[in-house]
Amino acid sequence: MCKCCCEMEGHHPHHEHRHEHKHMHMGFPWPMMDVEEEIKMLEEYKEALTKELEKINKRLEALKH
Repeated sequence: MCKCCCEMEGHHPHHEHRHEHKHMHMGFPWPMMDVEEEIKMLEEYKEALTKELEKINKRLEALKH
């Protein structure tokens, strides 16, 4: 189970869970977790945001041409 979204608001139903944190609430306070869990959660969130940013950049380039 992915703690980064399953313990926070806006979690995905487990059958649709794909580590795409589009609706992930990143407000504080964090759920109770140790440092390693928080690092993993933030790295997963960063990866998801990077993928979304890549999609946005591709779409912007397509619209400009």
